[in-house]
Amino acid sequence: MIAKDPRKARLEQRSQAVLTLMAIVLVILLLQLWLITIALEDCLAAHTALAVPTFAASAICFLINLWLLKYLYDIDRTAE
Repeated sequence: MIAKDPRKARLEQRSQAVLTLMAIVLVILLLQLWLITIALEDCLAAHTALAVPTFAASAICFLINLWLLKYLYDIDRTAE
């Protein structure tokens, strides 16, 4: 059995973590797009009962994405 270089193994692990986090960001972004579409449709139909909560949920998704992207940036900075 061939032993792996520790630096290469650490790089592979980091790249898998970054890929997973980017996939999570993509899913949250699609959820946010869906929520903001619902909010806009209800707002244009003058049904503000659902528009306000979906807008709030979209804002929460935005904040989660900002936090995840900041975390990815921090991971990239520590790699150097």
